Amino acid sequence: MKSQFNQYSALKIGSLLLTAMMFSWLPSGALAQAAPETAAKTAANTAAKTGIEMHGKGHYAPSKFGKIYYETEGSGPPVFLIAGGPGSSHASFHPWFSRLAAEHTVVYLDNIGRGRSDRLPAQRSSEYTVERDAEDIEALRTALGYDRISVIGHSYGGMPALAYALKYPQHVSRLVLSDTLLNAQSWQENIDSANFTARNQFPEIWEKLMQMRARGVKSGAPEYGDLYGETELDIYWRDPDMESKLYRSDDPADGSNSNVYLSFIGDDPEWQVGGTMKGYDPSPRMKNLTVPTLVFVGRYDRVGTPKIAGEIKAALPAASSKLVVFERSGHRPWVEESDAYFKLLKDFFPTEDESATPKLSKQ
Repeated sequence: MKSQFNQYSALKIGSLLLTAMMFSWLPSGALAQAAPETAAKTAANTAAKTGIEMHGKGHYAPSKFGKIYYETEGSGPPVFLIAGGPGSSHASFHPWFSRLAAEHTVVYLDNIGRGRSDRLPAQRSSEYTVERDAEDIEALRTALGYDRISVIGHSYGGMPALAYALKYPQHVSRLVLSDTLLNAQSWQENIDSANFTARNQFPEIWEKLMQMRARGVKSGAPEYGDLYGETELDIYWRDPDMESKLYRSDDPADGSNSNVYLSFIGDDPEWQVGGTMKGYDPSPRMKNLTVPTLVFVGRYDRVGTPKIAGEIKAALPAASSKLVVFERSGHRPWVEESDAYFKLLKDFFPTEDESATPKLSKQ
């Protein structure tokens, strides 16, 4: 889909039809309201010297798929950040996640095919998969010499983060799935919801899109994406003005890779899930995942919706997982409610004592 940065740099729009009644089936206490943010403090945090100063001055780690670009900041137990898309670099995590650097080594990585990391040859585009992205995490963990890591996956990045925890649970200390999706079915639901919104709220644009399709133009075509993007409104934010607080790199290397996006979702990505995402569903394996896990979602997120977050929580063991809904946020609660977001992370992640018990309330 088209995002604020690039046509294919974010996940699909979430349903605009969801209401609070959808949560009646969730366990009691599953939803937690995050505290409001003060505008002055948010501005001060954004303006402070942070990871922006070191962005673009990282290193490379080897893997069987090519060189993986990464940056590190701070010291202490490692926290790996996995970016969205699929196709986006890690750049938008700056400067926000510098707030973890006082107690943790924050590891920003670009998956193969994204950012400054190597690309797969065109003839190997079918190897862009969720599971392959998870192998980038393992390759970097090994290269940096860590035994156990905490992993935060945002948006699409939650999918390889989860896949990594499922395959390598012995190397995962904590897992955070932030405003993400679950499987191919949830991705298709978002596509359908987005088209419902476009058809009903922007009928004049929808008519032009249907004329394109009648001529054989698929939604992966740039001209379709450019027009379709005009229907998106403020799907990423509760307060659209917050978009201005995101770090924008002027380096072309940080741009989203549409080839990766199309490899994952197929050549008609705003209409039907195809590509390597087709049929993907980790949920049958999730019931056995004992890694302590937080599932985060913004109440106004129309990309990785609260409905999907509830489905992710329901697929995980109740004893080792918790769902937190940020009541004043959209797709990036780490921007809109950063104090509440990072307080939860700091309480959840281990510091020097790796044996510390994570602070999860019973559900």
